[in-house]
Parts: sequence; C-alpha cells; structure tokens
Amino acid sequence: MKRILVPTDFSDNAYSALVYASKLYAGEAVQFIILHSFESEVSHLTSRVDSGRSEEIISKLYKQSDLDGEKVLEKLRVDFQKDAHTYEVISTPTVLQKAINTLVSTEGVDLVVMGSKGRTAAEAVLMGSTTITITENLVGCPLLIVPNEVYFTQPLDIAFSSDFNEFYSLSKLKPITRLVRHFNSKIIIVSVGKEKDLTSEQRQNMERFKDDLSEYDTEFHFLSKNESISKTLHEFIDTRNIDLFSLIYHKHAFIKKLFREPVVSRVGKHSHVPTMVIPVRYK
Repeated sequence: MKRILVPTDFSDNAYSALVYASKLYAGEAVQFIILHSFESEVSHLTSRVDSGRSEEIISKLYKQSDLDGEKVLEKLRVDFQKDAHTYEVISTPTVLQKAINTLVSTEGVDLVVMGSKGRTAAEAVLMGSTTITITENLVGCPLLIVPNEVYFTQPLDIAFSSDFNEFYSLSKLKPITRLVRHFNSKIIIVSVGKEKDLTSEQRQNMERFKDDLSEYDTEFHFLSKNESISKTLHEFIDTRNIDLFSLIYHKHAFIKKLFREPVVSRVGKHSHVPTMVIPVRYK
C-alpha cells in the first residue's frame, strides 16, 4: 500500500493539500499519515514558565492536537465517504523536519505532501518558510507542494524543468511516471535558454532525455529568458496551462527564487499549480 505523509498545522492550507492528495490518488488505496509537530509551541511556552512544568505543557499540547486531529478525521469521513484510503494522525514535540525524515526512513513513506503556506505565511509569496525548510532538508522522498485553495484537476500536462547540465532518468522516477501512466499525461520538458546555445554535453543529455522518454507523449520547449529564470518558468506554466510542475532539487537558492521572488505576486495562476520536488538524493 502506498504511504503518503502530510504534515499539518491544522490550517485550511494544510487540509487543502490533504484533499488534493486524496483526489490525486483516488484510484488506489493509500495510507495517509497526518503529522502535527507542536515543537514551536513547546519552545515558546517553556521559555516563559518554569521548565519543571514542561511535561504538563507537553501533555496539554498532546491533548489539543488529538482534538484537532479528530476534527480533521471527521471532516475526511464526510468529504471522502467512499474512498479506499486510510488516515491516521500522529502528534509529536519533535522538530517537524526531523520528524518527517524519521517517518520517511522508518515507515517507508513514498511521498510527502504539504501546503505551500501555513497560517502565517505572507500572501505575496507562493511558499512559506516552513515549506522551504522541509524542501531543503527532505531526504529520500519526493515532496508535493500544494497551493492554498487549489482546485483539483487531472494532471494531463506535467512540466519538468531542466537545464540539461545533468541527466535524470525520468522513466525511473515513479512519483512522476505513475501519474503519467494513470492519467495518460503529457511530459513537457522545459528549459530556459536557446537550443542553439546548448553545449555538446547539454545536447547529449537532451538526447538521453528523449531516448529515456520515448514511450511517453513528450514535448521539449526552450524559453527565452524574461528578466529571471523563475519569472520565465512562471509565465510558461501560466500560458501553457500546466497542471503539475516538477523539478529535481539540487540548488538551494533556486527554490527560494522560484517561489519567493516578488515576481510571484504579479503572476497569479501559478499560485494554483502544485509542484513536485524530487531530491537529487532520491535517485
């Protein structure tokens, strides 16, 4: 059975991500692990009171998390009465990114899904600081980032960003190929720059991508850079009506530029397009 981990702060954003994932994998039975870390509340409260009361505080936070978790489960029972998924809520005082990596390694988690922003993230950015932190530290598992209030649509057009400096066998990346096969999706390889400017090594890698994806419906697009790579990609995603954007994560700064540059506030539609981030160490 597929296992999907969904971190939550019990916000509407987090629930939207859970709903999207439930619909995306509606065709198969999935065990959803809903994870809530109250580490930040522990740190805040214990810094203001006698440290001897920390156990009492943690106990209260566990109880509150259990109550909030039961509300989520009840809502899921109403929203998904006939699906084959199972859901459980886990609460922890452990730092969120550490708790996620632990569950990924010990529970055989196939995918982590989280909202792009929590309760307090600024409206002008696509991705909040917590999601950025998880993206930068997740090991051994892909991450699906779901924008707030996203409306589920079948991912018929899946874009993958590459500069062709490296080759990744997409046919072996199950998080992408399982969706492509299930929805009969088109894979759109997108690169910022001119094809004629590719080096010989980049050309070789592009040909390797073509060979690797020969059994799939595939397109290759080269985009003229408009101010920045991130703005160029955002505009392509909007104009091409991309349903799911994906990339291999190996450049820390690029993720922040892609989701936190001021340009984001001027490009509206991409705020409703989920992004699949695959750690380079996942290969």
